Amino acid sequence: RTLFAEDGWRPASAPWRIFATLLDMALYCGICLLIAIPVGQRFDWSTLWGGIDEFAGAVSDHIWMGHASGVLGLWIALWWCYFVVGWGLLGATPGKWAMGMRIMDYHQRCPLGPARATLRLAAYCVSSVTFEWGHLLMLIRTDRRTLHDILAGTRVVRKSRRHMRKMAAEAAAAEAEIDDAGDESADDGDDGDEPGFESDSDSSPSQPVTTQRR
Repeated sequence: RTLFAEDGWRPASAPWRIFATLLDMALYCGICLLIAIPVGQRFDWSTLWGGIDEFAGAVSDHIWMGHASGVLGLWIALWWCYFVVGWGLLGATPGKWAMGMRIMDYHQRCPLGPARATLRLAAYCVSSVTFEWGHLLMLIRTDRRTLHDILAGTRVVRKSRRHMRKMAAEAAAAEAEIDDAGDESADDGDDGDEPGFESDSDSSPSQPVTTQRR
């Protein structure tokens, strides 16, 4: 769908984006921890206190290395799916979605689609290797776009609360007008005579009174 500025969508401010990123990182790291727990239970952590040689021997164990490599591969796949599926198919990651934000392209379309979401993820890595200067661009730009937003042709927006309050007030006013119109029509119906009933004086003409002489 298309997100129009007339509907209240505005560039998301830096605090909202930071909160959403922290929430995404907490959720992502939590899932990674759950994936790593079974492999971590197979490792002999007592070797940490037995000297560097004993610890190196435990880490270089072929079976444990195979399990650790599998977990690392799952982490990378989860990292790709988390952002590409979130941006490309859902319109935002869970953290941004919880904060009421969406990501749209330069045509104001949301979601981005897998191709542009993958491009944005690659550009996100570029922003990260610039010692976070790519992310900090949103602090000095009026449109709040970061380096990866510029490279991928995207922008992060959030619906203005002022616009939402305005829309709620307009909806309440329209509903009140409808109720008032219904009450007025009901009052007009009560003021008139009921159909099919007329008074005797109106329905029958006056007859002269005659007396019979005897």
